[in-house]
Amino acid sequence: MKNLVKLTAAAAVFALAGAAQADLAFSFADPGLGIRPVTNAGGLISYNMAVPISFIVDGTSEPNSFQYTFTNARLELNLSIGLASTNFGVTTANVAGYFIVTDAVTNQIIVRGDSQTGSFVRIGGANSILFSDQTGFAYTFGTALTSLLNPGRNAANPQEAAFTLTNILVAGGGPLIGPGGVVNNFSANSSFTGNTAVVPSSGSLALAGLAGLMVARRRRA
Repeated sequence: MKNLVKLTAAAAVFALAGAAQADLAFSFADPGLGIRPVTNAGGLISYNMAVPISFIVDGTSEPNSFQYTFTNARLELNLSIGLASTNFGVTTANVAGYFIVTDAVTNQIIVRGDSQTGSFVRIGGANSILFSDQTGFAYTFGTALTSLLNPGRNAANPQEAAFTLTNILVAGGGPLIGPGGVVNNFSANSSFTGNTAVVPSSGSLALAGLAGLMVARRRRA
């Protein structure tokens, strides 16, 4: 009977873990407005925080399914870009730093992303900045996002993010990549997509295990 109790409790934990693991998807489109909000100045890539973005959070696979758009969000972008190299027509450069998306209505953080080693990638005229948990990228959920989720849910791997840069205008009209691989100053438009797995915290799983144990004991009684 004791083994049955243990198995029942363990089954409750694993059932919750399997059923509750889900994915969140993030995105925003180029806001337009006739400006280029992304700038690279001396190797520091930033975003004009005065420009509003519509930040979409797709949680349709969450236990409490939802899709929510923060229609008045802001993006703080703080990324350093290293020297670029080109091989077989593909130009890459290391990128590190962080970005923070904030709800300008409540001034609460929606989500933050931190990267130890991301990549700027240029193929022909297409440009993007890519991040992945495999190279040290991670999301942190802010208050505005956690309020949409069930309690105790946190980001987990896989975690990815991609900024697509378009309509790049290089300062002075020169090439994007200068002598020695220096990425010249530029302005650009940008859109964003990202995703992360979401799992219950260890505390939530522990509570589920206790609940399963209590149910098993009641059945035994």
